[in-house]
Amino acid sequence: MIFDKLNFRKRHTVHPSSSKAQPACIAQGPYNSWGTPDSTPKHASIAKTSSNIEVYIKDDIEQNRKSVIPPQRVRLLSANQKCVVKDTDTIQEFVTELEDLNEIKPKEIAAKETADIIEEIEEIVETPQSPVPSSPARDKCKRFRLPTCCDPSVTIDPQGRGYITWLLLVTCCYSYNAWCIALRATFPYQTPQNTPMWMTADYFCDIIYVLDVVFVKPRLMFLHDGFWVDDPAETRKNYRKKLQYKFDLISLLPLEILYFYFGTQKVILRFPRLLKLQTFWEFHQAMDRVLSSPYVVRIGKMLFYIFYLIHLNACAYYAMSDHIGLGSNGWVYDNQGNAYIRCFYFATKTATSIGKNPKPENMKEYLYMTAAWLMGVFVFALLIGQIRDIIATATRARTEYRKTVDGCTRYLRKLNMPVSLQRRVTCWFSYTWTQQRCFDESKILNSLPSNMKRDVALEVHITTLSKVQLFRDCSASLLRDLVLQLRPVSCLPGDVVVRRGDVGHEMYIVKCGECYVLSPDEREVLATLGEGSVFGEISLLGIDGLRRRTATVRSRGYSSLFALSRNDLDAALKYHKEAANILRLRADQIIRENAARQVKQKLEREQSRKYSGDSTVRRRKSAVSGDSSSTAEGKKLRSASSQSRRKLSAVSEDKPCPSIGSADRSALPTIVLSSASE
Repeated sequence: MIFDKLNFRKRHTVHPSSSKAQPACIAQGPYNSWGTPDSTPKHASIAKTSSNIEVYIKDDIEQNRKSVIPPQRVRLLSANQKCVVKDTDTIQEFVTELEDLNEIKPKEIAAKETADIIEEIEEIVETPQSPVPSSPARDKCKRFRLPTCCDPSVTIDPQGRGYITWLLLVTCCYSYNAWCIALRATFPYQTPQNTPMWMTADYFCDIIYVLDVVFVKPRLMFLHDGFWVDDPAETRKNYRKKLQYKFDLISLLPLEILYFYFGTQKVILRFPRLLKLQTFWEFHQAMDRVLSSPYVVRIGKMLFYIFYLIHLNACAYYAMSDHIGLGSNGWVYDNQGNAYIRCFYFATKTATSIGKNPKPENMKEYLYMTAAWLMGVFVFALLIGQIRDIIATATRARTEYRKTVDGCTRYLRKLNMPVSLQRRVTCWFSYTWTQQRCFDESKILNSLPSNMKRDVALEVHITTLSKVQLFRDCSASLLRDLVLQLRPVSCLPGDVVVRRGDVGHEMYIVKCGECYVLSPDEREVLATLGEGSVFGEISLLGIDGLRRRTATVRSRGYSSLFALSRNDLDAALKYHKEAANILRLRADQIIRENAARQVKQKLEREQSRKYSGDSTVRRRKSAVSGDSSSTAEGKKLRSASSQSRRKLSAVSEDKPCPSIGSADRSALPTIVLSSASE
């Protein structure tokens, strides 16, 4: 509506003549300038002329430019408004009307219509569709809403769990028909007593078939030109164009009406139900997409085919035996024991050509045996080959892993490597396989497009990257560029990841496990790095003079790391200058912190050494002082004894010793031990 009005105004552009001065009209009323819809009534139409209005507009614009006339204003006046003449030298105003404008609506109605039109325009604008878009018809029924499965205006996601569950129900009904129609048509398992039970199961499956054709399949969304189509009318048209729709209709042929003529024993009249085979295939394809181990579904489908063919063979064998006569010769079923199990056993031996089979005795029996053997040779060989391929595909990665380990072990033995080294290599292979289930992730992801590869890598590594403080202030685009360059590395207990003094070419992020940062003499643990820790980044951030490793890092146990090379980091930072500056500032901060920590540790070591040295000196001084005092005392004693001996010898020389027998004995001289000072 708005666009029609705009086009209408363009077609009825009003041009005032600039050659003659005409009186100007001023609107009298609540609007003193331009007219509005509230004050614009009907007017008589302007007589059409054969002249081209656009040509006149261009000519007048040129004349206005030449004559430099002030701009002229056009006003829309009501019928009862009078024209007031103003000065002709000022702005000229004219009375006009819009042709074909029959009704002018109130202001509120016009605003409401404008809002509705804007909403319609916003709905027309295309937006990126999600895999499960919401149906626009649901917004119309806000008061009362039916369940999604019952609402015919709501489309169904073909990849949703609800639809897959429905396919499971339909597949069960199809499997019932496929097995029981042949079983009841040949074996005497349907009796008048249990016929109502069989009929109830049959009609329940028919109801499921009808619901699938009428309410489910016509509401399935489909892809068209890269967009999910969720319009119910379009989904119905798309379903009716498919070949599946025709087979679904044929599968619902009501041939059971002929029961009134042939009786309920003619179960073979339900054979059109077997034409709903495409739903069976669709269910297995959906399960193949959903399950984490699709090989189980593939093997199950192949086994279903094998057992179903044996089932049909068993039914045919019993039908032929019944036609010839049960127990009439040595080839037919002898009517002993469980009929189905005995016939199934015979059909299995015939199809697989295992065991001794009874010899056929007439032409029909020969034809049956020939057909059974041919089916066993071609069909069963094909199905068994398919199972072998499925199992080989499922175990291909494990087989390649064993092949790689055996080749490496054989090579190490050929080089006469130590047994300890061979064991470490085997442990590395085992741990890497346990963590990653592969040895080269890039080889697997290279088959994906770049954007999907980035999404997969982000989903795998974003938990670890979110814990890295070095990248916490960086943009999301840088993380998306870096996540594809991360290379997984596995370390065994005691492995040296980086060694002090080596030139650094990679930085490491700890994914799981722990690593030790060792002192220069590798005897002391300076720090323990856990999940999300980064080391080796200083040598990668382009800081001059710090290209070598500043410490030795050793794995404490089994550790999983991410390695980022210098070339990959430089390539990513080339287009992220701000992130490069942030990382370099962070590296400077880390360098200062490491330097401060090293200085602190050095001071602590020096203080400990000084304290230990002082205690050693004190012990030595105390020991030396004790030795010196004992030596001085010994010297004093030795000097005193020598002096006493000299004095004694001098006395003996001056005064001879009297005889022992003399009565007058003189006292012996007293020996005085003089001190050293004397």
